[in-house]
Amino acid sequence: MKRPLTAIVTSNKGGSGKTPISLNLAVWGLSQKPPLKVLVIDINHTNQDLFQAMQHLTLGNGGGFETAFVLEKTGTAYYLPLSEELHLVRSRAFQPLTPAQTVEMITESTTQFASQKGHGVFNPDMIVLDGNYCFPSYRIKQKMAVDYPPFVFFNIWSITSPHELRMPKDYRATIMNYKDWFEAESWDSTNFIHVFTVLEKERRLASEMSRIIKFQRAIYSVPGSDDLADLYRRIAEDKTSKAKGFPFDQVQREIFSPILSELDSLSVEDPSSYSEDMINARWVERINIFLTNHRVFPKNVFPLPHYYPFLRKAVVDMILRDRIELPKVKEMFGDFYRWIKIFMDRYVSELE
Repeated sequence: MKRPLTAIVTSNKGGSGKTPISLNLAVWGLSQKPPLKVLVIDINHTNQDLFQAMQHLTLGNGGGFETAFVLEKTGTAYYLPLSEELHLVRSRAFQPLTPAQTVEMITESTTQFASQKGHGVFNPDMIVLDGNYCFPSYRIKQKMAVDYPPFVFFNIWSITSPHELRMPKDYRATIMNYKDWFEAESWDSTNFIHVFTVLEKERRLASEMSRIIKFQRAIYSVPGSDDLADLYRRIAEDKTSKAKGFPFDQVQREIFSPILSELDSLSVEDPSSYSEDMINARWVERINIFLTNHRVFPKNVFPLPHYYPFLRKAVVDMILRDRIELPKVKEMFGDFYRWIKIFMDRYVSELE
């Protein structure tokens, strides 16, 4: 695997799980033997929960203080060398960054911080960025010379906003932009990862506090999700199954289009059945059909078979703690971390 592996987590919707996925990707890297050197970048302009949560992680080999430094395009940013294996960086401004600023954060943060503060340069094996970007607007407008492997985008699809599935032209334009930038014809079938989750149940609660309390009481699953989990686990853990990435147009044709057609029909013919349970069931069914039909390791298709209501609580718990160790983080996220591990172990093995 040519380093650094740069993972950018995006979605068209807030609250879709970007921060938990980003956090668990970083934890996966830190859990390798030997641990990968991980740079965590938080450019989420609505909150910087990833930075706030990760800064309490105790890795047992040093630490540092958060200090300011300046980037040419981005302006002031904050940098925290937490340990020999983990450095954190965040932008000062709570506003969206342009793709050029984002690329600068990825490629220049460590060297600029080191030169301005008189530190040795941190050369990461893995970079994880919590982007909070709508991928279709994430365009590189000018050719930039970057000696990095092609970035990997984990794009979380949200079926709470079906209009997102109706935007193939916008997505295709951005995908072509990155294919050209990285000069990688197969970029969309290897480095654009489709992350599929299911809806939260009963979002309409009186307050955020009552919502969190309710989430602690039960884990919500949908009909068929256990079958999907078993199927995906068998495929991912079967070392004899071939790896295959799927072009964006094929995913759009085989998953998105049938779902949209089914939802449109149901919303017209039987509006009363247009519920979260029904949408989840249709979503799970289509992913299940897709995996069953192909029976290969889906290199760029990543189903998270259940929605885990405690994810927000786990992130908040990390923010509120003074110190937390790596094994405890994995215990807190439980099966969610194990799903990240299943995917990343196989995905990275295919890059070797």
